[in-house]
Amino acid sequence: MKKKIIIIVSIVVGILLLAGGVFTYLYFRPPTEEEMTRYQETVSEGDLLFEGREYSEAINQYNEAIKIVHVDSDAYSKMIDIYILKNDFDTALEIAQKAQNNLTSADVSILYAKIADAYFKDEDYYNARINYEIAVSLNGNPTTNLGLAKSYVFSDKFDLAENLLKKEYDNETVDDAKILYVYILSTDNTDTAKEFINLYTPTDENKAIYFEEFSSVLNSLDEDELFNLTKLSRIYINNGYPSLAIKLLEPKGDEITQYVDALYYLGKAYLETKQYDKAVETLLKSTSLLGYESDKYWMLGRAYYYQDDMVNAVTYYDMAVGYAGEEITRDLVEEYLNILLDANQITKAQEVYSSLVKTIKKEWLYLIGLELYYSENDAKFNYYLSELADMDMDDSEKEEYLFWKIRKEIDDTDTDNIDQDFESLLALDRFNPKYYWMKGVYLLSMFDTESAKENFEIAMEYDTQGDVTKNVEDLLAQLE
Repeated sequence: MKKKIIIIVSIVVGILLLAGGVFTYLYFRPPTEEEMTRYQETVSEGDLLFEGREYSEAINQYNEAIKIVHVDSDAYSKMIDIYILKNDFDTALEIAQKAQNNLTSADVSILYAKIADAYFKDEDYYNARINYEIAVSLNGNPTTNLGLAKSYVFSDKFDLAENLLKKEYDNETVDDAKILYVYILSTDNTDTAKEFINLYTPTDENKAIYFEEFSSVLNSLDEDELFNLTKLSRIYINNGYPSLAIKLLEPKGDEITQYVDALYYLGKAYLETKQYDKAVETLLKSTSLLGYESDKYWMLGRAYYYQDDMVNAVTYYDMAVGYAGEEITRDLVEEYLNILLDANQITKAQEVYSSLVKTIKKEWLYLIGLELYYSENDAKFNYYLSELADMDMDDSEKEEYLFWKIRKEIDDTDTDNIDQDFESLLALDRFNPKYYWMKGVYLLSMFDTESAKENFEIAMEYDTQGDVTKNVEDLLAQLE
């Protein structure tokens, strides 16, 4: 009996091993020529959908392609591109993890580097570093090494970054690697940095300007140490490396208390690295000194806001607006008004806006007025709308104007010119999600529920920035 059981077990194990071998062969065998042809055709179909911003259908095609050939990186990579575009990094990571079972380490490394790049652009430096480290562990190459070096700079791991930047780089990455390398060198020894940059010839003419600019700064350094540190810090910050400015200026904290330039750049570096307590402390020291008035108060307002201190945030935003005068920028106005509106300080927002619009007659300011007074004050909304009709707007401003004009026409059931306005808006950008949102609302008012739903779904498909999705989801929920 015992012998019989052993024989049966051996047969079962043998069958399992054979089945496993057959599965392994079928799963990992190279694709046939016919399979590769079908795969490439399916990916191409997905590419056309991707170019047409039909992202959901494109993803379906790429998934179909992976079913045909699962050992090629192209379909995985393009799906990750779509999810990054949609700011859905979690799903992008899931695809990279799935691909790890099927692709070479080198191919998967590139996928993780792509996700890390997206985190880096989104200023999520922690997750950027984690994904760059995964990419490098799978396959160190110029792209992954450069990305990890950048993320190390934001983690104050300057020695690790410098070691990575000493590696070999290809034509696409070498200039970026070398400019960062010379930036790091200059924080310890400007003479060594000057010698390096004088011997280096950029491979990309478009990037030569960065080397020329930094060479000019290095050659202009004199005996004034604080002035030198400030000039270097300005370059670091302007080119996206505030941590290097902190490395230079922070040790000189006691020496720069009466030097507004240094305080300004150090405060700015703290703000850009999200060290809000230090940003406030440093920028407050600069308030008794002349220079950078609007900018330093703007930064103080922002830093206090991120500390959840609305009282001080409003105080310094007001000062930033006041000192900016007629040179005020749209970014400052929109940032301040959005903060006030998010805090439900509508009256204060309208007060700030009214003060500005008395002396500034610009298209972008009137467009902000449309958003501010929509559903709040018909007379003011209509006034800014009529003023804009005769102003010289660029295409982006025309899109905003037409959106608000159409929205008001729908609200007022004043639709005599709405078809023409829809055509004009679509002609400016056929992928504008706000067009499809408003088109859906209009069709809904005409009781064409099915067509409205189709437009709402298109709006969500095209909405990569989250501008309309919440509003459209609410409307779709009402149609269910």
